[in-house]
Amino acid sequence: MTDSPAVPQDPQDPRRSSRPRVFSETDRAQRPSPSLDRPEHVDPEIEQAVGITVDNLAAIFVLSAVKGFGPQKFRELQLEGLRPIDIVSGGKPLPTKGKRGDSLRSQLLVDIDKQRPICRERAIRQILAAKKNRAAILTYEHADYPANVLNSNNPVPLLYVRGSLEPLRNPRAIACVGSRRIREPYASLHDTYSRTACRHGYSIVSGFALGADAIGHRAAVDVLGQTICVMPCGLDRPFPPEHKGLWEEVLRYSGASVVSEFAFGTAASSLTLRKRNKLIVSFALGVLISQSSVSGGAMNAYRFALEQRKPIATFAHDDTPETSGNALIQRDAAVRAITLPTSEQMGEAFERWLRELSSLT
Repeated sequence: MTDSPAVPQDPQDPRRSSRPRVFSETDRAQRPSPSLDRPEHVDPEIEQAVGITVDNLAAIFVLSAVKGFGPQKFRELQLEGLRPIDIVSGGKPLPTKGKRGDSLRSQLLVDIDKQRPICRERAIRQILAAKKNRAAILTYEHADYPANVLNSNNPVPLLYVRGSLEPLRNPRAIACVGSRRIREPYASLHDTYSRTACRHGYSIVSGFALGADAIGHRAAVDVLGQTICVMPCGLDRPFPPEHKGLWEEVLRYSGASVVSEFAFGTAASSLTLRKRNKLIVSFALGVLISQSSVSGGAMNAYRFALEQRKPIATFAHDDTPETSGNALIQRDAAVRAITLPTSEQMGEAFERWLRELSSLT
């Protein structure tokens, strides 16, 4: 995670609107003119390799374009034994009750015929992009869709994945985040904790940012542990670009998953960065915030952990502005966060908190 200034939001970015749209700016820019050939289908072998069919992905895109149809509504379908394609094809009624359900159904009636061809074209392009990047696209139906995410308040309907799927199968995951400008002793503490967690069978979940995030990912690789790199953009590019070397390293490493809820071609923005932070917490049993100022980006993880009722730990602050976020977490009596020492007793404290988290699986 980063506490750098927010990435400017492009005024043409559809995520800026409260109404979800079907195409990102990049998707629109790359749409060919009618005079050029457009792929009209995908071979079943490619669909199987990527993990989803064009029709199923298009149905998810159609429902995602409906205002108010977010992750919780997708999970509602799943709990009712329904798939998005069941609703979009007209085979089953939308189960949402009350005025909210009436509103969603009326939007579908108005928009569905217009959205179907647009979303189908987009689905084809996303599946072909996934194949090109050796990626998978996971839905709830996929065996490797992570249980922690599904059971959180942020069960995103799609996860784009590069690298190994193995870390996604491990429910023992811990979010290790902190400042982009992390300094000693917190950098060493973050490294030590990440290594210790890996040796106890935990995967390290973080946001691939400079500083603390990179330390956690590298620590996992160094001890041959597992790590999940959650990106704020499409998986066709590293972000930040300074991490190109780390990007290539984790994609080669058999214990790393690189994941995003955002389609190929999506650029990072202030909104996608916040959503990335929320997804990091969704993956994890607990959240370690090693060092942050009150205004640091890592404090988003703190707020999302409170929202999702996840256990929180931080290292003792040192009365400086750089650890004012640590101090805030320590003072918040309602949170009951664990304060990890920065002294010789840190190893015992690490072990104790990991044991507490393991009881949650």
